[in-house]
Amino acid sequence: MAVIPEHLEEKIKTIPEKPGVYQMKDRGGNIIYVGKSKNLKSRVKSYFYGDHNQQKIKQMVSRVHDIDIIPTDTHLEARVLECDLIKRLKPLYNRQFKNDRGYYVYLRVGDDSRSKPLAIVDEKTDDNCIGPYRSRSRLLKAVEMLGNLYPVIKCGSQYCFQYSVLPHPMNDEDFNRNRQCLLEILFTRECMDVFLCEIEKKMEEASSKLQFELATVYRDMLGHVKYIGKGRPGGSGYEDRDIFMGERIEDGYKVFYISDSRIVMKKKYKRLTRKSIEIFLNNVRGLREAREHVADEKRQLDFKMIISAELRDTDNKAVEFIDGSFDTDRFLTSLAMKKPVF
Repeated sequence: MAVIPEHLEEKIKTIPEKPGVYQMKDRGGNIIYVGKSKNLKSRVKSYFYGDHNQQKIKQMVSRVHDIDIIPTDTHLEARVLECDLIKRLKPLYNRQFKNDRGYYVYLRVGDDSRSKPLAIVDEKTDDNCIGPYRSRSRLLKAVEMLGNLYPVIKCGSQYCFQYSVLPHPMNDEDFNRNRQCLLEILFTRECMDVFLCEIEKKMEEASSKLQFELATVYRDMLGHVKYIGKGRPGGSGYEDRDIFMGERIEDGYKVFYISDSRIVMKKKYKRLTRKSIEIFLNNVRGLREAREHVADEKRQLDFKMIISAELRDTDNKAVEFIDGSFDTDRFLTSLAMKKPVF
């Protein structure tokens, strides 16, 4: 356990048990680490009162001279703020979120090489690119596995393909038909769903014939293709939807309007009613129309992943899509049943 300077011990006592972000500083006032937590006091204390096996953490804690705290109402806000601060400040001991340019890659549907129908590229060169993706190695594995299915050919409303241990050589006709199928599958949600369904059918068919090795190949392929699908616009199911989300917090409610995986507007209410939601949604419309386009997709990817993960965790959130089926009373009923975050 680290020896805690007296001034830090006193500061830790004042940290609230709330969500938020903490910034650790060295003697020169430099921010050397940024973190977030649902419970700031518990998380910060763990650095000084817990046993740490990692040398890097021990080294960092030994350099901490001061800690700044930024409380937030919700964990979502803490995660978004942490990500933004790390990208801007690039603290010495942070790794995640710090390097946008080096980590992320795109997948491109090629038109000039029969040996490489799909290629991994560092930048988006044209409209045949999807992404960005965080894991180059996982994307490479997906591309390699798909190579064992070529050519993928359209058969009515389905896709026909057969697994081969070695990639099948394609002539010009096969390449063009395969390319057209790849464009459909990778850029259209419905076509991706059809393709995934076909892989799943082949997996079940192989398993029923006791071809377990082949079934395992199709199972792994299913996971890799789903990963590719996340890079397509709307791939997670949330990017192309407008979403109204609410949480119960210590002193009321916090609601968010999310569009294009970005928080367009948020507001805290002591009491949430149908009227207050109506006013909130009316105010949001002007902001949506005026919001700027985000050109740096790589920088935005981490924020999209945070928003997507938070929207899937509905234990303490009410989430509704803003479309023809949006129902204010249903939203309020759902929110009232959620566990408060405090």
